[in-house]
Amino acid sequence: MADALNYSGFNLSNKSVSTPENMTLTYHRIIEAFRFANAQKAKLADPLHEKNVTEFVKYMTSDSFADNIRNKIKDDIKQTSYDEQGIKIVPDDHGTSHLSVIAKDGSAVAVTSSINNFFGSGVMSCLRGIIFNDQMSDYTSPEMKNGPNAIKPGKRPLSSMCPTIILDKDSRKVRMVAGGAGGTNITTSVAQVILDHLYFDYNLQKAVAEPRVQVPPNVTNVEEGFDSLRRHGKCAELVLFQERG
Repeated sequence: MADALNYSGFNLSNKSVSTPENMTLTYHRIIEAFRFANAQKAKLADPLHEKNVTEFVKYMTSDSFADNIRNKIKDDIKQTSYDEQGIKIVPDDHGTSHLSVIAKDGSAVAVTSSINNFFGSGVMSCLRGIIFNDQMSDYTSPEMKNGPNAIKPGKRPLSSMCPTIILDKDSRKVRMVAGGAGGTNITTSVAQVILDHLYFDYNLQKAVAEPRVQVPPNVTNVEEGFDSLRRHGKCAELVLFQERG
């Protein structure tokens, strides 16, 4: 998510969505930024088991990387390729919940928990009544044995969960706490709520309620409210969807 926000910042402000024309251009750029960010997921994994991941994360959140990707985003076309290695999509989850809290003293908590799919593994502890998760499905598929997210003993699988606390860069006080559920839609959904609130100046209720875009492979899914973007056919193929992240 930090990667997506790093280079979706084309001097964004409330003016970026003030007219249908501005909104169309802004969301085209956001969609392209999300696609480039999603392409990097194929290179991520548990940094305790994959030695190059920590350095890659530093690189992909750097200004130089953001500048490089931003220069690839064209205002009048959709890219034909976002990453040579492609990306393996982790199945969507249906057993995730999130809680965001800001206390009176300014301290904050963002907690996301998940058992992955409906009822997790389908197995419940007879002693405690706890439903066990099925997070093993979040590893790369078995036929891709050498990928960064391949199964190893003691290794944590890649997850789309992104409990987020945003601090003011000067005062270090909490500006925003965010997170969500929805599998692969989580990161882009949280990023859009952050953009809506901190860049477009929407209040939190409006930021959460605003229509969203999602970027699964080969298609761009949009909720009702993006008529101008749907007419902008050069940007992407668009499909209406109902499930939210």
